[in-house]
Amino acid sequence: MVTWILIATIAFIVFLGGLITLFFQSKRKIGAILVTIGMLLLVVSIIGVFSSFGKLQAVNNEMIHYSAQKQASNKDSGETKSYQVAYENDADQLTKKITQIDVSTQPVYSTLDGKEVPGSVTIHLEITNHTKQTVTTYPGQGQLTTDLGTVNGGDAVLSNFDSSKVEPEKTISGTLVFPLKKIKSIDDISKVSLSWLSYEGDETEPITTDTGQITLK
Repeated sequence: MVTWILIATIAFIVFLGGLITLFFQSKRKIGAILVTIGMLLLVVSIIGVFSSFGKLQAVNNEMIHYSAQKQASNKDSGETKSYQVAYENDADQLTKKITQIDVSTQPVYSTLDGKEVPGSVTIHLEITNHTKQTVTTYPGQGQLTTDLGTVNGGDAVLSNFDSSKVEPEKTISGTLVFPLKKIKSIDDISKVSLSWLSYEGDETEPITTDTGQITLK
């Protein structure tokens, strides 16, 4: 798409240059050639743009179709259980709150593994910065530990977290989704813990947050 737009821009410049050149008696032949080349390039680029639009629309339709199929199939397979938790940690002048943890046996496509996996754990996290500097935090790149083992990093596509930057006295929040390869039942997960790194201002020494074991009940 971008390539065709660039070609169209160049074609228009060539066409315009050709028109201007036509006003000069000694260079009318060159002007005519430039106008012809410009027109041909414009036609080709317009066709290319419309072709790209068609391909993008086809891909979009395929994604919508795939999403609809997955939603329909997920209604009939797997389940999700939400646990209300009251985790709060005020260390390092950063208030970290986990209000809910969802355990699901509904299949999800893991971009980390490049395939569908049988379930996931979703963390509902909120972070408030009480320091005097902007804090950069990476909970989505954290390490989740469950009864089934450790997952290094959440799925960026499935997760929905506001930002990695927290201004002083501001709050960011969202959900972190960690795909699970081995889960078979909701009861497979009875406890979780999450650890991640944050950086205050320009500091290179990280602030480590470790929730410790959170029991799901």
